[in-house]
Amino acid sequence: MSKNRVSLIALALAPLLAIAACDQVSSVLERARGAAESGGGPAPLESVAVEARAIAGEVLPDGEIQSLLATEPVMATPGEIIVGARVESQLVASAAALGISGNFVNRLRADGMDAFEELPDDLVARVRAAAEERAGTAARNTARTVIGRLGLQADAVEVDVNPGGVVVIDLRPQPGPSPTALNPGAAAAPEAATPAPAADATPEQMVWTDEACPRIVNARDLEANLELATRCAVQRLSASRQFEFVEPNFIIDVQLDRLFPPRQEQAPAPRPPESKTLPPEPNAPAAAGLSLPNDPLAAFQWHYRPRGTAAGQSPGGAGFETFWTRARQVGSRNVRVAVLDTGLLSDHPDIAQSGNVGPGVDLITAYERAGDDDGIDTNPYDVGDRCGAARENSYHGTHVAGTIGAVATNDRIGVAGGAWEVTILPVRVLGRCGGELADIVSGIRWAAGLAPAIAENGAQFVNSTPADVINMSLSVGIPCPASMQAAIDAAVARGSVIVVAAGNKARPTQSYAPANCNNVIVVGANDARGGLAFYSNFGAEVDILAPGGDIFTDSDADGRPDGVLSSRVSSEACTDPATNASAPTCYYGFLQGTSMATPHVSAALALLAAQTGLRGRLLEDALFTRALGPIDPAQCRIECARNQFATPVEGQAGQCMRACGRGMLDLARAASAPVSAPVTPAGGMRRRR
Repeated sequence: MSKNRVSLIALALAPLLAIAACDQVSSVLERARGAAESGGGPAPLESVAVEARAIAGEVLPDGEIQSLLATEPVMATPGEIIVGARVESQLVASAAALGISGNFVNRLRADGMDAFEELPDDLVARVRAAAEERAGTAARNTARTVIGRLGLQADAVEVDVNPGGVVVIDLRPQPGPSPTALNPGAAAAPEAATPAPAADATPEQMVWTDEACPRIVNARDLEANLELATRCAVQRLSASRQFEFVEPNFIIDVQLDRLFPPRQEQAPAPRPPESKTLPPEPNAPAAAGLSLPNDPLAAFQWHYRPRGTAAGQSPGGAGFETFWTRARQVGSRNVRVAVLDTGLLSDHPDIAQSGNVGPGVDLITAYERAGDDDGIDTNPYDVGDRCGAARENSYHGTHVAGTIGAVATNDRIGVAGGAWEVTILPVRVLGRCGGELADIVSGIRWAAGLAPAIAENGAQFVNSTPADVINMSLSVGIPCPASMQAAIDAAVARGSVIVVAAGNKARPTQSYAPANCNNVIVVGANDARGGLAFYSNFGAEVDILAPGGDIFTDSDADGRPDGVLSSRVSSEACTDPATNASAPTCYYGFLQGTSMATPHVSAALALLAAQTGLRGRLLEDALFTRALGPIDPAQCRIECARNQFATPVEGQAGQCMRACGRGMLDLARAASAPVSAPVTPAGGMRRRR
């Protein structure tokens, strides 16, 4: 039977498979029907406890905008370098060593891993694992040789080979002899235990530049200047041409379009109450068909409303409400979305009892960056990401995960999530002052089930439930790192759909990773008025617009900023929306950014996956063929004086255009389209246009 025929049959059966797979949907629908019978719709604010309704956020003055859009230097971890082992070149030898026939070996030389399509998956995994081990060993030895020629004491340099053939080199002094000791025979200093970092320790970072290493440099210079040693080692390793790639361990951040204020106190973030008291059943009128969620703060979540200007609509809405009520589909826990971010406040009052959070992992290796006094483990709890003790934690990952569906929806508490039923896999890769490229690459591979997380003691944590969707609301102003691209390609080949933020600097997206990588869905942000948000990056790389908000405006005059409302913890600008009185702590807040737009697309993919049973490239195609609304060119125009990077519009003096994607996210269209709407299998992986 041909592959095309198999694909068509699978596509035709997708709706039936989806119905069989969504074993959680019926219970959720029953909850929704129960709400409808008792009135449906959001619960009155006065009927719920203050902790279930207090909101953090206020409309900010325009004077802060320019400082938020200012470019930031690219940072890297001093002394750390990432190199790629030549795994592909070792595949033939590994296959032969495992006794695979000569015909397959010959095909492997010509076709690469495609030659193994007819082999069992476990055998393919063994071939790749053997190749990674061979290539990793060779890369480690070659790296030590190059570093030794530079004048560094190679034996004292730490070189770790991670799954996937990613080799991490650490030039920083290790316990014992200094890696830059001039005399290899000198007596070693006594080995001492590394002291635990202070609670508010700030990780060491360096501004990365392409400044050339001096032609003549000695070990004494390198020992005195770790940043110089890093630049020189990167350049010498690259010049050796013995690796797939060589790059510094860049620091990648969420690029929040919000300067968090100084903290009021140094105490740890408040924990939510141990239990919650449910208020009476709501009495609001029910929506037609399936009820709207009864979460009391859903009324402030303009981003889920149908797109339009009539009552109950929003010009910038993404149509989730229409999808819930007309498609009668709220998701399935058989759909898994990995959130690579700052972790998750798992004891948040709207998350602790949701049942929508699956197993996660903490992949932050540096203690100072992690802030939790340990390394890699299976506890992705967000202990904070502030850069310095004077700033409030963002709890960015909890906000992002809440929008996708980590919160309990239709429980008369707090906010609603995009997918009422979903399995969130929290992957903590961002900590104090951002996250390291090496950890994020490991996060992609772990989320897709490609490689285990390996703790310091050698324990391995395998993701036995690979993610269908991987959400990365993070950005850095560099070309796409080769290590990240390799991990993305491997994850997409495994069947994951990867959704990334365009970035928040009002600049061309081509300069920001991972949005400039191949095989990703790039999300720009629209505001509540439906236009491209002032901060959103733009350009040909942007695929889709989704609600990102604007906390500098209140276009609907509800007294709240037009940000995206979701779960987090804050003690700044907390108010009770029922009384407008101040509140000591908020478990919900408004944020803005392409970071907030990205989880809307991930949630939409989760709903479409539950509705159709599609995964991988077919799921991605379903998003663009069924859930994309048109963009009026006027939505992406701007006065040229306000953005020097926009393109002048011919014949319209002073008017410029910002390319902002193929369309706006509009799930209402998927609600009215038949489940069996034709979707063309594209095959292969998507490349940049």
